[in-house]
Amino acid sequence: MRKVFSWGLLALASAVPARADDVTEEAFLAALDQDHAAVRALGADLARAEAARRRVGALANPRIEVWREQPDENPTLTNWTIAWTPPLDGRLGLGKSAADAGVAAARAELALDRAGLRREVRRVFADWSIGYERCALLADRLERIGRLAEQERQRARLGTESGLAARRLTLAEAMARAALREAEAERGRAEAGARGWEPGLHAEAVPVVPELPAPPETLEAEASPRVRAEEHRLEQAQLEARLAGRFWGFPTLQAGVQRLEQGGLVESGPIVAASWSIPLFDRSQGERAEARARARIAASSLEQVRALTRAEMQGGLDAYRSLFAAAREAREAAAESDRVIVAATAAYRAGESSLTDLLDSLSAAFEIRLRELEVRERALAAHRDLEATAGRPLSEGGTR
Repeated sequence: MRKVFSWGLLALASAVPARADDVTEEAFLAALDQDHAAVRALGADLARAEAARRRVGALANPRIEVWREQPDENPTLTNWTIAWTPPLDGRLGLGKSAADAGVAAARAELALDRAGLRREVRRVFADWSIGYERCALLADRLERIGRLAEQERQRARLGTESGLAARRLTLAEAMARAALREAEAERGRAEAGARGWEPGLHAEAVPVVPELPAPPETLEAEASPRVRAEEHRLEQAQLEARLAGRFWGFPTLQAGVQRLEQGGLVESGPIVAASWSIPLFDRSQGERAEARARARIAASSLEQVRALTRAEMQGGLDAYRSLFAAAREAREAAAESDRVIVAATAAYRAGESSLTDLLDSLSAAFEIRLRELEVRERALAAHRDLEATAGRPLSEGGTR
């Protein structure tokens, strides 16, 4: 019956309409779009990969030559030629395929970087929202203890109670005020960080602590951008190794016109020529050895990344499941804190318990609230890490 009552309170709280100044995590993340400066700053590697692809795909320029000879008492000789090396040696296609794999790897790495950026922005918002709620809890504790202390001080002045109880409550009030001031300083720092990411926040903006999404059933390591990037890097290295093996080039073809002039007579005719570099000594031995080594290293890197990603995903998922369950249990326990405070205060007023009992009850009641907030904070951090490992936003929903 008690659990039903606790979940009823949660349902009632979730039914309360949001204030106009409430800021959710979803709304805060909405500013992190393609036009955000932090997102644009991540595109350097992709831009370099795309530029490399354009360079590889460009054909070699033709070469035009014009020269003229006019020796004494000999015919004047003029040549016009154009030379070009056709891309028919197989290097162009391999180079373009390797560059395409490099672009794909850069895109996967960009997705991974954006996931890391999303984790950082979620952390900033969590610090702000958790700090705001922690301040609200500590302010509530200070208000309750301060009200009790003032009542005891008033009784002490009237002589109906000894001053010891008033002094003890005054000390407890001072400690509660110090804790609140410390929390307010942390909240102010966190809010400044949040406004650095989103300067357009309303002056009276109130952050809402994010809900805890339900844990995913499974996560596939192969779908991680980290693994996909390594797969594309391996493909690129293998294609570059094949490209390094193409040491035979296509001949350079040349065509033109030759013109002879002497004594008013003009003779002209076509020029057809070809030149070919014979790889007798230099057959790209060094480039081939280096390319094959890079391919072997890329294969080993992929194997290691797959194993690490699989382990990190499983470990992160197990940790989040545990913290998700712990947060739900802590929230159920925290729902009883108001009843404990009311009952302890009434028992003290009726003389059925001592001041020590009252202070212990108040401490326990607020401690479980703060503990529930800490567990939620750790669960949110675990979910952020899990998202970053997966390289994509995970399912929304679940319980707070």
